[in-house]
Amino acid sequence: MSFLIFSQTLFYLVVSCAVIVLGTLFVIIAYHMVHITKHLRHIADNLDDTSGELKKRIEEIVERLSSLPILSYFLKRNTGHESRTSRKKRS
Repeated sequence: MSFLIFSQTLFYLVVSCAVIVLGTLFVIIAYHMVHITKHLRHIADNLDDTSGELKKRIEEIVERLSSLPILSYFLKRNTGHESRTSRKKRS
């Protein structure tokens, strides 16, 4: 009978150690996931800033190119309103 008690005690000890180890691993994994998420947010913010700067630079280049007489016809910006002549042409 004492062998069964020893086996049961050993089993409980092993299971409790396994639960502690698994809990510790879970906490470590959660910590690293939070760390990775913070880095991804930082990278996304940097990309957003960079894309905003890139968009401004591209707009500047298009404006400079549209000032050239040859390319101004093709690079005209649509201002959202129509002139009288274009309205007459549609009618």
